[in-house]
Amino acid sequence: MEQVSPDKRSLLITGTVVPNSNFVVHTNIEQRLEEYYEGLLFYSAEFPNDDIYFLENSIYDFSTDKKFQQLFSDKKITLLKFPVSDKTEQGKGYQEFEMLDNAIKQLSGKYYSFIKITGRYKVLNLFELTDFVCTGLVADCHKKTKVVQTNVFYSTMDFYNKHLKGLFSKADDSKGIFIEHVVYRKIVSSATKNEITLFASNPIITGTSGSYGGTLGRNKYKMLLRNVERKVLRILGIKQFLIEY
Repeated sequence: MEQVSPDKRSLLITGTVVPNSNFVVHTNIEQRLEEYYEGLLFYSAEFPNDDIYFLENSIYDFSTDKKFQQLFSDKKITLLKFPVSDKTEQGKGYQEFEMLDNAIKQLSGKYYSFIKITGRYKVLNLFELTDFVCTGLVADCHKKTKVVQTNVFYSTMDFYNKHLKGLFSKADDSKGIFIEHVVYRKIVSSATKNEITLFASNPIITGTSGSYGGTLGRNKYKMLLRNVERKVLRILGIKQFLIEY
């Protein structure tokens, strides 16, 4: 197989217009649609040189939605439609990574790396955070809470296939085993230390949480402190946050 150039990457933007989980509070379909639409517009403007894929796995029929059809055509965004998952109780993390696994399977031979974003969120500084060639996994890991932030991360296809593929089967929101916990346990138990790094600065994320319905905004003073912490951890070669505040 021909080797893919390291500068060949894609954006994988995940979505579920009609929620299929008991653990989602933000269920207003029209509002969710608008958030996905605005998010796709934002990322298509921010990343004109990267291919964008919208991964969606609900009963919503985009073929009858003229607004989205126009968006897909004008902005050259590819819709990857997946079946509705039958694992309702496993929760949204299970379903999202089940869909992500299937997308990676289709795209691995085409791209060297990808940026994954939860589609209703806008990461305002995402281009700045990912303006380099990825060599493994860039994600925010937290030792105290034992989670990896999965709403946004940057990974090579190879890293995902070696270490993250299939992990969704271990997630079960009904038992408090979230995909963020599953990914963390896998990463800390694998020989991946040299392949993982934190984001160089805080992702600035706007949007409404699907889990609890609140804003994703953070205290600006805590975030200033976190950015200082990032620099210190990078100098020390530490790959995860050690404290929470």
